[in-house]
Amino acid sequence: MKQENKKDFEFKELITLKPLAINTVVLSVVAISFWLYYLLMGINFKLSLAIITFGVIVLGITLILKAASSTIHISFIKDTLVVKINERINVYKKTDIIGLYSINYNLSKSSRVAFEILFNNGNSISISDFEFNDKKDLSKNKQLMKLLNLFIKEIDLSECKKVKSFNLHRMGQYFYYKPN
Repeated sequence: MKQENKKDFEFKELITLKPLAINTVVLSVVAISFWLYYLLMGINFKLSLAIITFGVIVLGITLILKAASSTIHISFIKDTLVVKINERINVYKKTDIIGLYSINYNLSKSSRVAFEILFNNGNSISISDFEFNDKKDLSKNKQLMKLLNLFIKEIDLSECKKVKSFNLHRMGQYFYYKPN
């Protein structure tokens, strides 16, 4: 992740798939791998082949998500939010944004990227990394904290509400909303 200036952020190797789509990809790869294992082995269980099957599953998921990854630029310019995904530029009015799901980087030392920007027309943009671990990178956490605080300031979002229910459609455990 690179920060060009105070209102321009660049993220590398992120995916813009919705969490439900990511879960569908993961479950599909798992199901296909076990189906192939059963097709080849029948009911004869062999530990070595089970380990190889598990390795194929992990490799398959990683390659699919790596292929779906993008370089993303997020910029705030006057009254607009500019999101550039690879070479495709999307411009949104700040007034069209009604909320944001995210990790609260002010309270957490997490360096995992998880943002979902909600618009008043019902659309949303999901941005996340596909790493399965939650390693602690303090410099990346600091940049994510700056981005979250900039979202709150630029979009005029209110204090966050912690979301208690688990939902496969949501990115992050905190909801930042625009008061009416």
